[in-house]
Amino acid sequence: MRLKALRLTATLLLVLLAAAPAVAFTVAGKVVGPTGRPVAGAYISDGVSIARSGPEGAFSLESRPGRVLALTAPPGMGDGPRWWWPVEQAAKSKAFRLSAEPGPSRDRLPLAVLSDPHLYDAQAAPTWSGKLDPAVPMRAWQHTVTEVKALKPALCLVLGDLAMNADRGKPPSARAQMALAGRAAAMLPTLWRACPGNHDVRYSGGQVDYSLWREFLGPVRSLSFVGPVAVVLLDNPGISTRPNGKPRECGILPQEALAWLKALLALLPADTPIMVGSHYPLASPLVGVNPLRKGALVKAPSPTGLGLRNVDQNGALAMTLLAARPLVALVSGHLHAYNRSVLVGRDAVVRLWGAPALCGRWWQGDMDYGPVSFPPAYLQGELVQDKSRGWRLDLSQQIIAPVAPSGN
Repeated sequence: MRLKALRLTATLLLVLLAAAPAVAFTVAGKVVGPTGRPVAGAYISDGVSIARSGPEGAFSLESRPGRVLALTAPPGMGDGPRWWWPVEQAAKSKAFRLSAEPGPSRDRLPLAVLSDPHLYDAQAAPTWSGKLDPAVPMRAWQHTVTEVKALKPALCLVLGDLAMNADRGKPPSARAQMALAGRAAAMLPTLWRACPGNHDVRYSGGQVDYSLWREFLGPVRSLSFVGPVAVVLLDNPGISTRPNGKPRECGILPQEALAWLKALLALLPADTPIMVGSHYPLASPLVGVNPLRKGALVKAPSPTGLGLRNVDQNGALAMTLLAARPLVALVSGHLHAYNRSVLVGRDAVVRLWGAPALCGRWWQGDMDYGPVSFPPAYLQGELVQDKSRGWRLDLSQQIIAPVAPSGN
């Protein structure tokens, strides 16, 4: 009886510990350059809080276990060889070192945008893949990486859905796919940054679980600089509700991401040009804008309802925060379709870019939108400084040749 009571007590204690809120702690340190001199103006964030290093390079940030600390060099400097750490590990460090290589300062900055590769291999193949050769996705990825490296980009962006379908199936399969995604991202030329898509996360208990993404790919939202342009990546895989009451994934920036964006904008100088990337589009000519204007015939209530679920349900809130800033472009993936458009308002012009899918529809084949189809592709281009109109983004589609099965 006594042994049984001890086991019961131990079980109750574990339950209480699991239910207890994560204890906040402080991450403090100093950002230094390659020679050890302090660096002011670097940005440090755990995805919830954000700080900027002072004149002596010092910073302090309140955080919680499970988050990821990211370090961003100020314009004109290069990020370090490592730029993110689990906060528990970062809390043990005193100095965070930036790279000796300065960031690019030209008025034409090459970049590449990849989206929706939906990677898998023989060890992480989805059950439905059937006769598809599991070697094809990674062979196509490696070929694309070779092309991208030849471009020598100042930045390479990956806009989500690196994994085939880590959101479904058993946890070991999801882990294998996300580990593969991490290895694939490490093949890219530096500087690269990525944001999660709806197939890179787990949906459990009405919540989005980013733990595998954080383990293998780091921050779910981030800041980087290409020349003077601030590139902000946001996470917007969310959960909506079907008409029958069952959950369904959708695009929606969480309030935490909106608060982080607001805090970031408060630290960035007001004249900083900004480019924003996300998986689900904040706005798109293919799926419209959500919320729809007053009086529209179709309603898309948020957070419930399936109307326009393939566009961010909180996109208008993010665009409101960005309205007073020099916005270079909004870039997104998810739709597997290359598209570009311009919203011309009284006070602002918003340029929208939608990236094609590297995997085509899945692996491979065109993505069909009625009579219009979109081939497997990625984007190459430049950030260009126009002295009369500021920075602009020019991208062109690079179509991927069909990859033959390994037996051919």
